[in-house]
Amino acid sequence: MSTLIIPWKLERPLPPFEGGDIRYPEGLVRHFIKTHTKTGDRVFDPFAGHGTTLFVAEDMRRIPYGMEADEQRHAWAAGQLDHWQNMRLGDSAAMGRMNFPKMDFCMTSPPFMPKRDKWNPLYAGNPKFAGYDRYLTRLETIFTCLKPIMKRGAKLVVQVDNLTRGNVFTPLVRDMGTAISQSFTQIDEHIILWKTPRPGYDHTTCLVFTA
Repeated sequence: MSTLIIPWKLERPLPPFEGGDIRYPEGLVRHFIKTHTKTGDRVFDPFAGHGTTLFVAEDMRRIPYGMEADEQRHAWAAGQLDHWQNMRLGDSAAMGRMNFPKMDFCMTSPPFMPKRDKWNPLYAGNPKFAGYDRYLTRLETIFTCLKPIMKRGAKLVVQVDNLTRGNVFTPLVRDMGTAISQSFTQIDEHIILWKTPRPGYDHTTCLVFTA
């Protein structure tokens, strides 16, 4: 385990339909892309969201690929990429059917879920799939689907936070790490301290795996 200090600075504006800062800063992505890739490498994000990983990859002369299940976020991010055709709309569990090439690197942050919530973000809140246990099972499935499109030895970086709501603590770093480790081998854990922290949010965690 190591500690990194990275500035908290959002370099791109949020899309007009979002109401808060719900993404990691570009500097975090830049650090790991610089560490684990070279010019021309393929960089993938299966939970692309607002496209931060893909924008930084393209800025650094890597080739971005991504998936996003939300149609509005997908359209907003794809519309700003030169490699827009590499951004696919759909459930990440379907990535194996998208004819992606083999990836050199992946960095992502899956939707988080507190332990006692019923609303499962990986099923868009479908009540048939409510609950934290089903959330973790779905995470395991998604990362199992990711493994075949990663080059052998390629690195995967996952940003995740433990959650506290009231008096309920969710050890999401441990639980997400366990789910991903069914398909990937964890090789490192970084505690990220924000150089200019936001109130109530002074650090995060990045788990590093190898395919």
